Amino acid sequence: MSRIPEARRETLSPEHQKIWDKIFAARSGGGGPYSMLMHSPPMAQHFAATEDYFRNHSLLADADREIIILAAAREVEARYAWTRHEIRAHKAGIGIDTIEALRARAGLDQFTGRERLLVEFTRTLMHEHRLPDDLFGRMERELGHGKLMEAVGLLGHYITIGTVIRMFDVNPPEGSKTF
Repeated sequence: MSRIPEARRETLSPEHQKIWDKIFAARSGGGGPYSMLMHSPPMAQHFAATEDYFRNHSLLADADREIIILAAAREVEARYAWTRHEIRAHKAGIGIDTIEALRARAGLDQFTGRERLLVEFTRTLMHEHRLPDDLFGRMERELGHGKLMEAVGLLGHYITIGTVIRMFDVNPPEGSKTF
């Protein structure tokens, strides 16, 4: 149960109901963090626009995005985000071994190539709040400037979404496998 009541469409102004309708039309499976974010519809609208950008226009490959999101969700223990993005990770072609290694917070030696780099990037930036020169250089060479910038933006977004999930106790759907 969430720490505050879920936002309800019928309590919103007509203008804010339009924001609600647009956000929820594009998101299946219930409100998740948006059930909380909609207490501030204009802010929720901006978060949704950021997610829509990453989902529909990002320079990052789907698999790269989902690895960063799952690694971030695991690090902040955002169970709702994990359940939603585990499904997307499978669709993006990420192998079950990689997903299970992320779930277990396995050491970097359990990942290979680009996956390892993305997990190391995510974990390091989340815990140290910066990247050592060597890791920054590897990310820059592997991704280039545009994708590197998007990886940082994506991670920042999911740190915030994960914080909303944890702060307000947004639980995954009943029966979901998390960690």
